[in-house]
Amino acid sequence: MKKRYLIMAAFLFIGTFTLASCNNSTIIKNDEDSTLLTNGANVTNQVNSLNQSESLKYDPVYVDTSVELGTIAEASNSTDVETAVEKIYDSVTSITATSASSISSGSAVFFAKDNTLGFSYLVTCFHVIDGAYSFTVTESDGDTYQASLVAGYEDEDLAILAIETPEADDLTYASFFSDTDTLKLGSTVICIGNPLGTLPGSVSRGVVSYNNRVVKVDSYKSQTLIQTDVAINSGNSGGGLFNTAGALIGIVSAKYSSTGIEGLGFAIPSNTVKDVVTKLMSTAKYDTANKVWKTGYYEGNYEFGFTISLGTYSTGMGFNTTRRTVAYISEVNSKESYTGTNLQVNDIINSVSIDYKDNNKTDSTLTSFSSVSDIMNYLYNSNMEIGDTITFNVTRSNVNQTISFSVEQFRYTI
Repeated sequence: MKKRYLIMAAFLFIGTFTLASCNNSTIIKNDEDSTLLTNGANVTNQVNSLNQSESLKYDPVYVDTSVELGTIAEASNSTDVETAVEKIYDSVTSITATSASSISSGSAVFFAKDNTLGFSYLVTCFHVIDGAYSFTVTESDGDTYQASLVAGYEDEDLAILAIETPEADDLTYASFFSDTDTLKLGSTVICIGNPLGTLPGSVSRGVVSYNNRVVKVDSYKSQTLIQTDVAINSGNSGGGLFNTAGALIGIVSAKYSSTGIEGLGFAIPSNTVKDVVTKLMSTAKYDTANKVWKTGYYEGNYEFGFTISLGTYSTGMGFNTTRRTVAYISEVNSKESYTGTNLQVNDIINSVSIDYKDNNKTDSTLTSFSSVSDIMNYLYNSNMEIGDTITFNVTRSNVNQTISFSVEQFRYTI
């Protein structure tokens, strides 16, 4: 059977980590069953010094964003492809995202102007900007701008960037299609983006192959996406998928890649994009005194700041050595607003409990598991909300301990 992969249409970040021994006992990592429960990339101390909260010079003066999203209600205004491309072409830009260890490329779409703050906003894919601390936006005419992160939301793979609006504002802003649930199969779509990160402004066309396709993006999460046969390659992520009326119907996000598979691309529907953008923008605030963003968030979203792996736990020496398979904490990310960062590396998990703040829900405990998947399925399928309490019973330095923490509202930051 041929292997099939769903890949994000941008360059990927790859990281490794090692384990430390624990007194006379050791944990030997088993790479075949290891799952990362964090969406934040590790960065160097130098990059961490750029954290917004550490760079403030004056008392913050926060101002809310003020934008309206443009929409196109009817597809009956359809024109020929050439005319549509001419109308929307300049709304799509290229992005270069720089992290501590790599540089990646993607695309983005201008969608609104903020006259109050003097910014223009772009929407792109979260995986394009994840882990990066610097963003360069290049327009179709070659003009470049430094962009700031306004907000990011991993679950729907969306992020918002801002540039200071040029004095001679000749930017083109995309208008959203009013209701992507009404898209018709076989209707023509146009993709504009930066394939391979080296071919900005590339145009391709295709059709809507399927609407509201539920696609698993990893073992535990899925997205509802527009399926299209339009050509999508690395670097197209974050670019626009338009209809022939010039309406933005989706943000290009991923494709299937395998020998013998062609024409399986996906885009985040504009209905989803509008919902996420509206909520992210409503919670983002700009500090005019220090010229930095307090990033927006999607209310109710939480992210775990720890990695669970499967390994072999050994005690004793020589012929008296005892070994057993355990699930343990292999990495902890202390980044702001992650849930569960008071766990420690090499904590061996004995049980996990959930105490709901809603008395109408029944508290539960997981005591039996044989894989990381068992624990993750329990955590992801427990319908938790902000303020619920998670309790891990762990073995830490050969002593059983109870570690409790609240589920926190997650806000993605650089």
